[in-house]
Amino acid sequence: MYTKSYNDMTKVLEDPNILRSISKSKINEGGLASRLKTVSASRDLEVEDPSLGLSPAPELIKRMEKYKSYSNNAEQSRQEMIDKIKKEKGSSEETSEVEGESNGLMTPTGKEDIGKRLMGDISEALGLTDAQAAGIVGNFAHETMDFKFLQEIKPTVPGSKGGRGFAMWTGPRRKQFESWSKENNLNPDSYEASFGFFIHEVQTTSEGRFIEEIQEAETAEEAARIFSKSYLRPGKPMMSSRVDRANYYIGAQ
Repeated sequence: MYTKSYNDMTKVLEDPNILRSISKSKINEGGLASRLKTVSASRDLEVEDPSLGLSPAPELIKRMEKYKSYSNNAEQSRQEMIDKIKKEKGSSEETSEVEGESNGLMTPTGKEDIGKRLMGDISEALGLTDAQAAGIVGNFAHETMDFKFLQEIKPTVPGSKGGRGFAMWTGPRRKQFESWSKENNLNPDSYEASFGFFIHEVQTTSEGRFIEEIQEAETAEEAARIFSKSYLRPGKPMMSSRVDRANYYIGAQ
């Protein structure tokens, strides 16, 4: 998913002066429009008319290098994330815990603690701003009733197991989530399992297609709407609840 952006940015990183000769159309074609927008919005950066070329700016190069580091090797970062989770959880978890069903309750650490931790982890793993990460966390908070439940209480589809995890993954995605948790020796009702599977989906499946769009979001509300529509796709969005929670988390910083 990141191949084109990676290739374009690698050329620029190898020769920053190439920015001087990039036309506006080429910037758009190369997936660099969001970077130009970021630079244009900063008071500290000097940007000329895109049609005349862009003055190289250290901050722009720094941001692109950071983005490259996230995009360079998704599989490696995924494995590092899994290793980190395993180290935090330890290897003493029983297989029955991983495979079994629980009441779906999270360890009571408080919605703000879980949300703020999740914001930091998502921002670091995906290279998002606090506002963009808050949009995602606000959606997860809505789905889990402020991180109190990781199992859908009243499944929308009668007779089904309903949703599970931060995103309340249902149907085939729930099965994939539970299988991924088992493969990585994680309890499906743990923070580590939900966060880990979310990053796995974003980095290795088509479910990560929302990333480029959410990277354009400037507010938590905008990010919340993008994430709900493109990743969660709920039947009844109840968007005001998602937006309120997203704004809560960006305000808690």
